[in-house]
Amino acid sequence: MDADAAARARRAPSPSGANARRYRAHELALPDGGRLRLHADGKIERRDAGDALTGSWAPGDPEWASHAIRFGLRPEPITVAPQGERIENNRLP
Repeated sequence: MDADAAARARRAPSPSGANARRYRAHELALPDGGRLRLHADGKIERRDAGDALTGSWAPGDPEWASHAIRFGLRPEPITVAPQGERIENNRLP
């Protein structure tokens, strides 16, 4: 791989999209001995005291927000591009 190809590979957008949000990986202890883990991609995992996976939520899941609030995160509203009628010549005479 030449130097130009290596530079392009470093600048390439992530597979999840160029505008994907990155989170700070973090772990919280729960009162029952389990843990909540926040991964850099936004996925939250619930682990029991024996480190067995008991639940997993991605940022798009409806229940994600109820677990993300423990990390101080709030869901971002889904935005869509406006779908209005397009007028080609909208200049006044």
